[in-house]
Amino acid sequence: MSRGRRQFIKKICAGTAGVALGGLTINAIPAGAFAFPRYGRARGDSPVFPFTGYAGRYNIGDYIPKDQGGKFIQMTLLGTEDDAGIVEAIRGGVLSRVYGEPVEWQRYERSEIEKSVWLNRFYFLPSFARMYHLTGDRSYLDDMMRIIRTWITDNPRMPDSHRTTYNWRDMQVAWRSIHFSWCYYLGDKGLTSEEKQLIVDSLREHAHILLTGFGQAKLNEFNHQSHGGLAMIYLGVLFPMLDDSTELLRRGMIILNHHLANAFYPDGGNVEQMFGYYPFQSHLFRDAFLLCTANGIEPPVNSLPMLRRMAHYLASVERPDGTVPQVNDSYEMPVRPILDTINDIPGAEAVSGPQGSVLFPDTQVAVMRRGGEEGWYLLANPASVIGAHAHAGRLGFELWNGGMPLLIESGCCNYDDPALVSWYRTTRAHNSVVIDGMTEAATSSQLLWVPRRETPNRITEWNPNNELPSLTMVSPPGETTNAGVRWSRKITLVNRRMAIISDSFTAEGEHNYELLLHFPPSDVNVSTAGKEIIVNKVSGTGTPVASPAANVTSSPAGTGAVSPAGAVATYPTGSGAGSPAGIPPVAPATIHAIAPDSKGSFTVSTGLVSVRAVSTEAPMASFSFRAAGNTYSHLLVIAADERNGIPGVSTRTRKGVTAITVRDTGGTVTRIRISGDSVTLT
Repeated sequence: MSRGRRQFIKKICAGTAGVALGGLTINAIPAGAFAFPRYGRARGDSPVFPFTGYAGRYNIGDYIPKDQGGKFIQMTLLGTEDDAGIVEAIRGGVLSRVYGEPVEWQRYERSEIEKSVWLNRFYFLPSFARMYHLTGDRSYLDDMMRIIRTWITDNPRMPDSHRTTYNWRDMQVAWRSIHFSWCYYLGDKGLTSEEKQLIVDSLREHAHILLTGFGQAKLNEFNHQSHGGLAMIYLGVLFPMLDDSTELLRRGMIILNHHLANAFYPDGGNVEQMFGYYPFQSHLFRDAFLLCTANGIEPPVNSLPMLRRMAHYLASVERPDGTVPQVNDSYEMPVRPILDTINDIPGAEAVSGPQGSVLFPDTQVAVMRRGGEEGWYLLANPASVIGAHAHAGRLGFELWNGGMPLLIESGCCNYDDPALVSWYRTTRAHNSVVIDGMTEAATSSQLLWVPRRETPNRITEWNPNNELPSLTMVSPPGETTNAGVRWSRKITLVNRRMAIISDSFTAEGEHNYELLLHFPPSDVNVSTAGKEIIVNKVSGTGTPVASPAANVTSSPAGTGAVSPAGAVATYPTGSGAGSPAGIPPVAPATIHAIAPDSKGSFTVSTGLVSVRAVSTEAPMASFSFRAAGNTYSHLLVIAADERNGIPGVSTRTRKGVTAITVRDTGGTVTRIRISGDSVTLT
């Protein structure tokens, strides 16, 4: 642990009676470490549910972001996060079609776990309560209670069930406790006393599991335990009639205090290296703060400073389309609902975002912007951690232009999908480099969750304010798959339309290098010489719009077909899980390879990317060459101008110095000089 991190933890844990001591069980912490009034003394005996106003503004799934696994299943089964659409799908019989009639709550427990936990966490249930809250239509509560009664009847809590019964374990209990709480309070005016008592009696069972499961576990820094802590606070605050309400609150507070100190780096990033998890991790501490302050209880220690860090982090990494980067086990989760609701909190210091160019040195993530909304968005992730949820995408990045994606990380898929192991977590699924064919899987066929390992991959240079903004990432020769080669990657934003990706390899002997590039579903072509990639603009309906390009052979990835020069070929979308209802627009561009080995060339093949939580076929390109000793390779990326199309490019290399001339059809000329990885304008 770094000195800076130790100091941060010491500071944030001041006055918390040692709750940040990792490895301790909660039972080992003295009962007097946290002492609370039995319930909400400042506001009498009536609990305050502080989320009612948000229920009028947001769909449940926007206000309470799901974990990645839950979101993937939700989109696969229901195809929507809209509460009205969710209710319609459930009323249409989707549960019976997928889980049987009557519903078999444990049907997929041993085969497709994510389907099982999605059902038993009841992600969809508060949608019925919200629809009642908005309309006053009692039929929504009737349907909701019918589902609750059936589940309670079919799933009695058995002795030691937190160890033996999957439905009564881990986050199933935590999420269900939170969702039952929302059902209870949003349905408050319409539920009968008998219906309310039924929910309370079930939550009493849930409280027992929370206390014997999460409440006796070793303290760690991972999101499952955070969920358990929040669920305890939900029940401890909102249901004072539970015998264990005080103990639930105490233990929940211990967990969340520990996680505030240990689950995040000092710069605000989460230790699991998960952009897709960040919205729901943020909601945990937002909800805990709101629940406590609304009910006269001191919130978790340093909640406001951490919520400010969270808001700043989200606003900084937010992509032009309002989502988080789909790096590691992530896909495009929306940023705005969670960011806006954090900014609603007095003292959280509103962050309007995007925040310009920002380096997060502890998380080892950087975002660089240039040219405003019409220019570049660059996300750099050197993969300082690999394993668990973190992929083997060394020195990876995302690159957007004009608000549209161009080069993207592949994201993730349903955790039960074999492609998670065979593709998404591997080196080949990322904008990385394969040296001598050596790749890493970041998982295994035997273990879905391999231990995390720290890597020496780092962002070593950060120059956002130069005439030519740039950053440099380095993967040293001792890294697992580097074959003894020191690999450095510098990305330079030349202007609003041009960027250069410079890869430097310091090596002995000869090596094979394969530079990998991943695109959204789009029309990607290779020039006849094999030195250029042409990315044609694709509309949101999947219809390609040809960009002017000469001497180009269209070869749809994965088909092996070659069509006449200049032809347009629509890239096929969709894989086993189906395809999204229309693919997002893609930034039209050309990518020019400038390598020392004239024999190097591009090839295009088929990969997978996550699009709206659907695993979807998409083109990937590789530029391959062999070189001896120290060598450089450069990729010149030029975003097409809507008015002037794709410019012409000429290059000349002499004595290790490459001169590049870019001339667009409007007559504008840009001259670039590259020496080593140094980029200058001439």
